[in-house]
Amino acid sequence: MGSEKLVNNAAKFVKALLDRQLPQNMHFHNLQHTQYVVNAATQIGLQSKISKGETIVLKIAAWFHDTGYCYAYTGHEDNSIAIAATFLKQENCDENFINNVVACINSTKMPQNPQSLLQEIMCDADMYHLADDAYLNFALRLKMEWEVKLGKKYSDEEWKELNLNLLIKHKYFTEYGKSVLQDHKLSNIDKLLKL
Repeated sequence: MGSEKLVNNAAKFVKALLDRQLPQNMHFHNLQHTQYVVNAATQIGLQSKISKGETIVLKIAAWFHDTGYCYAYTGHEDNSIAIAATFLKQENCDENFINNVVACINSTKMPQNPQSLLQEIMCDADMYHLADDAYLNFALRLKMEWEVKLGKKYSDEEWKELNLNLLIKHKYFTEYGKSVLQDHKLSNIDKLLKL
């Protein structure tokens, strides 16, 4: 059971859930981010020449990967997994399909440790924004979210250091990530250094 119809049902379900349950002060981890990750996963999947069935797994995982934020900030992945598994059982998906989706969501836990190509694509999609030209804007939204959700306040200098460390330590897993995204990420490191 893996079709575009299932992806559409998942998208509809997640949009309604986030609309209903996601706190208003989620400046970064919101519907916009979810859609961004779905698009990134699709793009990397295409470049990685995965099958149609694998693309379905990936898209579903991307739609559900941050739904857990509706119920808890820390450890949200476990909630996301429970929400996805429950939805997929109601859609009569087989155990193997559900396990693949769950494994993809689970692989986004920090520090990332993907065990398959699909999980590598999922991890790279979740961190695609590190290579985006608008990275500084994404970072600013995350800073605002952390202030509200975690009570963490950073000076501009501290935030710059934190971001530099993240960008330098982070590594992409897929061939596309290494050959295309990495270069863009390096230019974001350059931007940060010039700040």
